[in-house]
Amino acid sequence: MKTTKISAAILTFNSEKNIENVLKKLYWCDEIIILDSFSTDETITICKKYTSLIFENKFEGFGPQKKLLISKCKNNWVISVDSDEVLNDELISNILKLTNDDFENNDGFLINIKHIFLNKQFKGKESKSWTLRLFNKKKGNVNSNIVHESITVQGNISKVKGAILHYTVSELKDAIYKMDFYSRLKAEEYYKNNKKCTWIKLYITLPFTFFREYILHRNFMNGYQGYLWSSLVAQGSALKYYYLKELYN
Repeated sequence: MKTTKISAAILTFNSEKNIENVLKKLYWCDEIIILDSFSTDETITICKKYTSLIFENKFEGFGPQKKLLISKCKNNWVISVDSDEVLNDELISNILKLTNDDFENNDGFLINIKHIFLNKQFKGKESKSWTLRLFNKKKGNVNSNIVHESITVQGNISKVKGAILHYTVSELKDAIYKMDFYSRLKAEEYYKNNKKCTWIKLYITLPFTFFREYILHRNFMNGYQGYLWSSLVAQGSALKYYYLKELYN
């Protein structure tokens, strides 16, 4: 049975739709830390049922926000969970089976993320992603990317069987909003890093990305949800360059 203490770290903002299901599956953690970006819905009320360790900070990008969140965790080992991600029972069971030797011989553990879009669990690449989510914060941390942040550690990394179920969106309007929001954030990050927008990127990105997502990543196996997902990813990928062009203009 697990003897190493683990903190659960979650960023929230207007997350009332999923946050209770997320928190219910973190009962085994030694503490749950919430960093909220001033939600206007019932997110905080729900979170208070599961933890008193709730902080607020103006959103400044996912990387900086998550760095601040992790700094508030008192335990060295942290599991990073998004506010729309639910751990399955197999994963919880296998984490609890980790021994002191497992934690001493590893600095992080990869976890399989299962992609659920418009209430459909995807087949193919989208549900075969192994991502570093359980890690020793003394050996690594999250990068400073405004969007699509990631965790890196120095040292050995292993896998834990089981999965995190990622409930991306359940309604198309939310998917469109998130696609646009992430595209704007990525454009701001590019602009901050002096990345330029070429005409090739403006005109080629959308059809190339759709082909990659729908054909190469085999999202055609996921029905109309797979088509919509591929379309939105392609549009978002192209939009970030249009927004970048606007920033330069």
